[in-house]
Amino acid sequence: MKRTLIIFFAFGMAVACKTNENNTSVSGTIQNAEGKAVSLITYPGGEPDTIGSTVLGNDGNFSFDVTPGRLAFYTLTIETAKPIVLAFDSASNVEFTADLNTVNETYDVKGSKDSEKIRDFFITGTKYERGMDSTMQALQAAANAGDDDLRVRLANDYNDQRKSYRTYLIDFIEEDTTSAANFTVLQRIDPKTDLALYKKVRNGLSTRMQGNFFFDQLNNQIVQLERQAALESFLSPGSMAPDIVLPNPADETTTLSSLRGKYVLIDFWASWCKPCRIENPNVVRMYNKYKDENFEIFGVSLDRDKAKWEEAIQVDGLQWLHVSDLQFWNSAAAQLYNVKSIPFTVLLDPDGKVIQTNLRGPALEEKMAGIFGY
Repeated sequence: MKRTLIIFFAFGMAVACKTNENNTSVSGTIQNAEGKAVSLITYPGGEPDTIGSTVLGNDGNFSFDVTPGRLAFYTLTIETAKPIVLAFDSASNVEFTADLNTVNETYDVKGSKDSEKIRDFFITGTKYERGMDSTMQALQAAANAGDDDLRVRLANDYNDQRKSYRTYLIDFIEEDTTSAANFTVLQRIDPKTDLALYKKVRNGLSTRMQGNFFFDQLNNQIVQLERQAALESFLSPGSMAPDIVLPNPADETTTLSSLRGKYVLIDFWASWCKPCRIENPNVVRMYNKYKDENFEIFGVSLDRDKAKWEEAIQVDGLQWLHVSDLQFWNSAAAQLYNVKSIPFTVLLDPDGKVIQTNLRGPALEEKMAGIFGY
């Protein structure tokens, strides 16, 4: 999730709320905080907007009225303390109590199940994280001292703690997929390896938070990850490579599918790409070695200057098929294959299925030797 969300998940202090019949309210008492400024902040469009601010008196009491609305995130900030994350809607009247001296460990919140869950996660999650930090420090000390037995034991302890923490994180989400507190948990989970959990949180909150900036950020991140996974999937080993139809230097339409029946190395490159030009002698060597063994290269250039493209073909001795629409990074083939950097290669079998991607230098040579036996 984009770092825009992080502000909500840095754990902090506390506040309190009392019922207001005409409006949603956030109120409470903070002991030992006389003279400290307290503010309630909302985030329309992701940017902070202070709803209200006050300086606490002797009794430590405060109260803020909030315009009724759908479930959203807020932070209560207290001078000299870390912010407290709240999440509530117009059905809530949030009540917070805390002691400024121990606000992070002792604050209490009522009137909002989402805010209560955020607090619960903070208390338990902090224990896990502090335990792992302590073990890691001991592990590093053992390594520096050369105590291998202790180092191994502590490494095993640390791995066990990480597994237990991960189980806790997953169980926390599974317990209630509709809780806004799950945003906090997602900050501790890798979206690429746990995309299913991200989607559970998104789906669980879609009714309650649709249109909220941070919910939309989460949804956009999931869409991007799904798109990336789909792009990676279609170039995974055994997948069918999409056809490429582009003009060659003679402006004749040339297709990748016309090479079906041969092993084909699709080589994305450009005359202006220095790493490509450095790699070209290796590709030439592979071509000369296997061109009589049912092997062909399909060069796709990301050039925009036809003369320079043709010159590079001649100078580097690239005696195989070449195509380009001269659209630079907007090349239709580059877009189709999600090419983000060059040189980039895709090796296909005679059926047009992907064998492996991004083979270069020794890796390409080893793969070719494995296919042809020499």
